[in-house]
Amino acid sequence: MKITQYKKNRNQLILSNLIVAKTYLGYSKSMWDPTILPHLSGIRDQFCIFDLDQTTHMIKKSVKFISKIHRLNGKILFVGFPEADKNKLIQLCTLNNHSYVSDQSWVNGILTNGHGLFVYRKNFLNNFKFKNEKEKRFFYEKFGGILNLNKKPDLLVVFNHSKSLDALREAAKRDIPVISFINSGNNPEKIDYPIAGNFTSKKGGKIYSNLIKYLLS
Repeated sequence: MKITQYKKNRNQLILSNLIVAKTYLGYSKSMWDPTILPHLSGIRDQFCIFDLDQTTHMIKKSVKFISKIHRLNGKILFVGFPEADKNKLIQLCTLNNHSYVSDQSWVNGILTNGHGLFVYRKNFLNNFKFKNEKEKRFFYEKFGGILNLNKKPDLLVVFNHSKSLDALREAAKRDIPVISFINSGNNPEKIDYPIAGNFTSKKGGKIYSNLIKYLLS
């Protein structure tokens, strides 16, 4: 098969999966952020409709960038996962020496106060045997996925933009490239690789999960 035909077939496969998952359907216009307009094909019945050709293009660019970082043994910090596949994706991150944090457990300073975080982790682990079970559980919920994060990550991958605004602000301060899945209520202007669509639905989340599994497996 010629390369051009292969690329065309791959694009059609991505596009068909996006259509089946209804990732094209954003929020109602009353909830939109106007900066999302360049990522839309239009407004239908007062709902934002994403341009899936553009979404497909950004998925391909993001895959290429993630693959490059991964291949060069760079550090990727994943922020948030679809609930259904969370445990499998956490396992893959750990096996590949990448880091992760729940979008519900972000601690301010993870990216902007690395030294303070390092000292806190070191002191906690040095005194681990003196900690009670509640303290240990809290520590691992917050910091279990970033115990191996000893330098500035080379890339931030954000699943739910709306729940990760603090992480995005810190990444901007540290000049860390960001891939973020965005819906029509989000502002994509400071995201290096914005992937526009409804990915927080069950089917949309499955597309994200399959993408990460493919890249890290």
